[in-house]
Parts: sequence; structure tokens; C-alpha cells
Amino acid sequence: MKKAVQTILCAWALILTSTVFAEPYVYPAVHLHDLPSALQEAYRNEKPNLGDIGRCVVSYDNSIDQEKMIFTCSIYVKMSAVAERKAMERCEQMKDKRGIKGPCKVIKE
Repeated sequence: MKKAVQTILCAWALILTSTVFAEPYVYPAVHLHDLPSALQEAYRNEKPNLGDIGRCVVSYDNSIDQEKMIFTCSIYVKMSAVAERKAMERCEQMKDKRGIKGPCKVIKE
């Protein structure tokens, strides 16, 4: 009986610790050089404000029409994962308002 209880407790502890080490969610990304020139320029202008933690997100349907482009950044946070999450949330909200169908993607250099 004592052995069974110990086995159950060990199994339970393994299950709980395995959830702690789960992989973080990785948002879709796009390389800076794959963006339309208007979005590249917006990123270059914002880059000095980003620091090591800030992240920028884009969404666009058309590489010419700037009304169909979204560029948003999150800079005043303590973790880069939080910056990505907040920028993605803002991008999704803006995307719905403008009727843009392209996915929101984090800019990577």
C-alpha cells in the first residue's frame, strides 16, 4: 500500500514538473528583408526605441497600398515574450478594423 502511494505521488510530481518546462508559444515571423519597403522603413525608424526586448509586428495584404498595412510595436515591457504577445494582440485588433486578411507576423532581423 505504501509503495502504491509513493508511485502515485512520483507520477503526479513528474506530470506537474513536465508542464513547467513546456515550450513557449512561437508566433509566426517574417524576415525584415521580405517586407514591403514602407514597412522596412517604419521598422528602421522604430528600431532605436526597441532596445533588446521590444518587438514589432506587421500584417499586410498588398505591398503597395499603405492602407492595407499594419505596423505596430511593443516596447515598454520587461520580457520579449510579453512584447510579442501585446504587439500581436494589437495587430489582430487593428487587422479586424481595417479588414486586412494577411496574418500578423513578428519581424525578425
